[in-house]
Amino acid sequence: MCGIFGILYHKSGTIPNKHLLEDTARILSHRGPDNYGIYADSGIGLVHTRLSLLDLNPRSNQPFWDKDGRYCLVYNGEVYNFEELRNDLEKKGILFRTTSDTEVLLEILIHGNTNSILQRLEGMFAFVLYDKFEKSLMVVRDRFGIKPLYIYDADDMFICSSEVKTIDNYVKLEPDFLSISSFLQGFSGPAKKHTFFKNIKILPPGAVVKIGIGQAAQYSSFFTTSDFWDQNQVEELKKLHPKKVIDRTEEFLLNSVRKHLIADAPVGALCSGGVDSSLVMAMASKFHSNLAVFHADVKGPCSEYEAALLLSRHLKLDLKSVEVCDQHFIEYMPDVIEHYEHPFVYHPSSIPFLMVSKLVQENGIKAVLSGEGSDECYLGYSYLENEHPLMFYRRVPGYIRTFMQKIPKIRAIIPECNCNTRNFIMNLHNRFEVLLEDKMTREKIEKSDLNKIANRDIRTLDLLNYHLCTLLHRNDCLGMAASIEARFPFLDHELVKLAVNMPYKLKIHFSLSAEKTYPFLQEKWIVRQVATRYLPLQLSQRQKLGFPTNAFERMQISPAYFLGSSIADLFELTTKDIQFILENADHNTIIRLLHLDVWNHVCLNRRPKRLILNRMREYVAIQR
Repeated sequence: MCGIFGILYHKSGTIPNKHLLEDTARILSHRGPDNYGIYADSGIGLVHTRLSLLDLNPRSNQPFWDKDGRYCLVYNGEVYNFEELRNDLEKKGILFRTTSDTEVLLEILIHGNTNSILQRLEGMFAFVLYDKFEKSLMVVRDRFGIKPLYIYDADDMFICSSEVKTIDNYVKLEPDFLSISSFLQGFSGPAKKHTFFKNIKILPPGAVVKIGIGQAAQYSSFFTTSDFWDQNQVEELKKLHPKKVIDRTEEFLLNSVRKHLIADAPVGALCSGGVDSSLVMAMASKFHSNLAVFHADVKGPCSEYEAALLLSRHLKLDLKSVEVCDQHFIEYMPDVIEHYEHPFVYHPSSIPFLMVSKLVQENGIKAVLSGEGSDECYLGYSYLENEHPLMFYRRVPGYIRTFMQKIPKIRAIIPECNCNTRNFIMNLHNRFEVLLEDKMTREKIEKSDLNKIANRDIRTLDLLNYHLCTLLHRNDCLGMAASIEARFPFLDHELVKLAVNMPYKLKIHFSLSAEKTYPFLQEKWIVRQVATRYLPLQLSQRQKLGFPTNAFERMQISPAYFLGSSIADLFELTTKDIQFILENADHNTIIRLLHLDVWNHVCLNRRPKRLILNRMREYVAIQR
């Protein structure tokens, strides 16, 4: 929806430079091309760039002040239950000047208990609330982390921003070598806590920061992933007939889709060809008579264009698509990393996502519905089926290895693999971003009165904890690169709570029919049962495919690319060192070094993208 920025100086009397604030607004203009506003006062600076989706009138521009001029809000996101919240406030005699969710959010924060109010908010948001009387800020990020927020917290100043690149105006950006090391050892990349930039952190989902001039920041949470676990609901859903759980899932999702269509500007939908986005589109067509539909057609043997076309014809909607070929994975890499702000090896789909976002923008659409979140909630990844009891035979080799390692004479001749040590070092360098929350989740659930909980029963919480955060980062930063807001009906928090607590067997289910990765098992079973009510069987039962290209695996990089590259400067390497790396490193490491070099060029040193792109065109190719 928007771009936000806030700065607080601890030194008495310091007024933010208005020219720097104006430049900050320029940097964030792709997040909000419709309007921008700045505010500067002693110790405080605020910036907002607006993508108008609700109440397009300038009266809803931000920074947005209350009638008394004490409280000010800069806000990025959508609160989907704002009409319900507004009705509650109107019953208390509060009058409104706009029809926006911005004013509702400001008023409810002023007139309610902060923690209980944050619990009530349904939607995606990152915001800064400024209290002019107390000279203080309250900074909040939504429970899923859909909207980004970066933090710089030092003795002289506190900064929060939608993007790291704006902080470069105030603090010299330096590389965080522990994050870089973790990435090179195999970590997918930061989603919370530490970033690739020294002293720049990502505010975790559900986090709250309160800070005043001359005061230390206080960090807390109004929500953590494990809060979705509800022992009573677990017991209730176990007793229900599967059809009733299917009915409830359909009801919650349908209601969520309706809410996610709320806008005073055109809304469309992304269609991958998979069951999740297809179901969202089919439901949206019940409320929207002419939904704009967009698809990224990754050319090759695994193209999903025909499935997307089948859906559009079934719903009688016009499908607009953009063709993605191998060369695009070179041409768009600098653009993606500029907005991603760290390497994106984990999500090569970022290239087509940026391209389809640009297509959406060209067609005058400002927001799109997405099927993101379903795979995490309902275990849609094929590797998760290995945990099913029917897949016991696939785990036997691992059990045998573990048993044999316990026999002294065998252990002496079969040394134990040091993978665990390497993984520990990798996690140490990313400051246990994933592992600690997984551990806390298990500790909380182990305190329940239920019988022993298997890992597969809480796998959804693991995926929500990290993997989903990485996908949401991709969708937000690359959608907003084209001034497009992505919306996620599967992430209505009551729907997610239902998914977290429903029995495992309703997610990965015994089945003798339909396309399947493994015999007898079907992932996302309950979603497919709902989908059969809206879609033809070719779509509702269609097997989930991985991302339909292996361009990175086929990418060939000439050794000449790295000679004289920024990698040599970053790690203080000689030409011989670089040659040794290229002769001995595996392909995955070389690709990670390429990404890191582009990041260093574009994000850290702020050099023109065309220079690095010209170098890539000369020395990088993708084999057919």
